[in-house]
Amino acid sequence: MPDWMELLHLQHVDRIFDTPALTLALAMSVGMAAIAAGSALRLPGILLALAAGVLLGPDFANIIRPGVLGDWLRVIVGFCVSVILFEGALSLNPQRLKRAAKSVRRLVTVGALIAACGAAAAAHFFMGWRWEIAALFGSLLIVTGPTVISPLLRRIKAEKTVSTVLSAEGVLGDAVGAVLATVVFGIAVAAPKADSFGVALGDLGRIVLVGGVVGFLVGLLIAALGRWRRLTLEGLGRVTTLALVVLAFQLSNSFAHESGVVAAVVAGMTVGSLGPGKQEDLIEFKEELSILFIGLLFVLLAANVRISEIIGLAGRAGMVALALVLLVRPLSVLISTIGGGLNLRQRLFIAWIGPRGIVAAAVASLFANELAARGVPEGAEFRAVVFLTIVVTVTLAGLTGWPVGKLLGVLAKTNQGWLIFGANRVAIAMALALKEAGEEVVLVDRNREAIAEAEAAGLQVISGNGLEVNTLLRAGIEMRRGVIAMTGNDEVNLLFVQTAKRMNQRLQFWLILGGAKGGVTERMLEEEHAKMLGGRKVDIALLAAMLEEGRGEIETRKRSEADKEDGKTMIRRAGELPLLVRRGKTIEPAGSSYDGVTEIVLLSPRLGVSKDGNGKPAKASSRRAAVPHG
Repeated sequence: MPDWMELLHLQHVDRIFDTPALTLALAMSVGMAAIAAGSALRLPGILLALAAGVLLGPDFANIIRPGVLGDWLRVIVGFCVSVILFEGALSLNPQRLKRAAKSVRRLVTVGALIAACGAAAAAHFFMGWRWEIAALFGSLLIVTGPTVISPLLRRIKAEKTVSTVLSAEGVLGDAVGAVLATVVFGIAVAAPKADSFGVALGDLGRIVLVGGVVGFLVGLLIAALGRWRRLTLEGLGRVTTLALVVLAFQLSNSFAHESGVVAAVVAGMTVGSLGPGKQEDLIEFKEELSILFIGLLFVLLAANVRISEIIGLAGRAGMVALALVLLVRPLSVLISTIGGGLNLRQRLFIAWIGPRGIVAAAVASLFANELAARGVPEGAEFRAVVFLTIVVTVTLAGLTGWPVGKLLGVLAKTNQGWLIFGANRVAIAMALALKEAGEEVVLVDRNREAIAEAEAAGLQVISGNGLEVNTLLRAGIEMRRGVIAMTGNDEVNLLFVQTAKRMNQRLQFWLILGGAKGGVTERMLEEEHAKMLGGRKVDIALLAAMLEEGRGEIETRKRSEADKEDGKTMIRRAGELPLLVRRGKTIEPAGSSYDGVTEIVLLSPRLGVSKDGNGKPAKASSRRAAVPHG
């Protein structure tokens, strides 16, 4: 090929990568590949996304070019951040958050103030920045973010109290940090004026007020639409929610600059406060989008950082990051959580886990451009130092979080409780029997009526598809003792067992068989090392109808009270389903063997059912109803 043709060919290839659409598609694909690789390698996927952004960015391969997006980069970042923050706020468990409210409140107020002052001092002394720019840096990096905390907690599996505090701090703190940084930015770049602080306080009040009002109203609208059954049945509820979240973010920003982060968080908390079952079906969809957007943003923003900005700063910037990790973060957490209800081990762990996230990176990129445009000498360094701080804090938290948590004894206990797939009446009866026996139990279903009935019985239910990984992770499958599939479809029950086995092979696997759609053989169960509940097939639809009509109960039968044959406890009465057996101090689902059993919990037909004045079964005073019924 002639030289001029080769040059023409290269120029043509070069022009291809100047396409905004291709830049977005590449960043999205590379980001997801990095996060998936991180999960497979048990490494922080965010670090791989950052590395990929740098390697594929303009300074090296020059394939991903954020510059071609122009002003739309900021729009895309805002779109993604709004969904990430909304999902984080929506995922906060209101009950656990209420118990940890004191610690969270102090972390995002007193702790944030200490962290801001400490980070500003580190930037001033190590980087030599003016106090105005150092204060801007400190306000931006006060707390962690949900983009890094959520994946980290899924890997570390910290106990519930610690996870709740860290998650809430990340979500609320991102909003606090972004708002505070915006106000400080106005002071830092403004000409010295006597009323500059008064104007800044006014801006702060306007941002909080506008974001709070818009977020609350949009949250109410999302909640109201969630009750519109037709919208939900047609599969439009979650997409409608996505559109309204983006609208809340951009609408709030239109009234008050940078108030969109507040609106996204408030909207998520408003919907989340309605309680589980009304909003958990949104979480699964938002989690998937958040993972997609996290990968996209970290690749784009890493590619947008120039290596020339980092060279010569690595040593000083590294000192800033280490000061934040080793001094500022521990100091802010240990002081602000005094008397907050956390023990010393929990406080030490929270003090160690302080990775910075995507909101800090996004706002830093925006500030760096504006500072450079205004001729501020620190502008070129600002983004690079924030970027290096994110890398250092994410690396330390990601690689040392689990061993530190294990050393401090704050990791969640494994081999605890049961996960039941299905929330029909029979599954509820099983869950209640396990709960009464002192076992922790979580149900998974996506039928709203079944979820409402299970919650009315005082049970914890995760709304979602039990065959999907994200749903099972939310149900804590990696920490469970075993799973029990109790839907009316044998093949679906087996699929659930297979999915659960891929995620945790140490589990006990149980399933109920005898549904309308059979086809599952005992050989299939042997291949999956699964056991049949009750040791025989049952008509689950008939059992559910029996419970619905008030003709069933949970009955505990002692071995001495049961029939015996060849030394084995036998279940003779027609229509009974053995649920649990007790051997000594151990209780587990009932199978086909009853050797050593001292007690059996059964779902039994209620004998001598009387009728009330309306012809309906009357409640028996000497029996325990399996589930509430009306």
